[in-house]
Amino acid sequence: MFRDKYIRTGRYQRGVGLPAAIFVITLMATIAVAINLLVNQNAESFEEESHLIRAFYAAESGAGFAMNALFPPDEFPQYDDTATCPDNAGNPRIYQFNVPGLALCRAEVSCNIDTEIDGTEYYTITSTGFCEDVQRTVQVRTSF
Repeated sequence: MFRDKYIRTGRYQRGVGLPAAIFVITLMATIAVAINLLVNQNAESFEEESHLIRAFYAAESGAGFAMNALFPPDEFPQYDDTATCPDNAGNPRIYQFNVPGLALCRAEVSCNIDTEIDGTEYYTITSTGFCEDVQRTVQVRTSF
């Protein structure tokens, strides 16, 4: 009888189940939040890196267009005078891209004659590619 009294009142019931369950749930929630933050950071950095790469290729394409304007290949017709050097630094030529890889990107290209050494003119082509809120610049120095 003495024992039944203590069992009914709960003095012998000292389990660790509830505190352990609360601890495990809290730990799992903390891990889930940390993993979610890491995944979001990774997605943001991947998107920014993608824009940086696209901006670089836009700038490189603009520089290639300017090189073709300066030194047109024999098998292709001449470009119009607005695409050629020199001295369009104040008014750069703008190329808007609509191909799938560079959609919504543009390149601003300027060309200057830097110096003439031993009768050879050296051109500097500066091309800046823009994609979203990121920009990259490519500079090419060449002579013919």
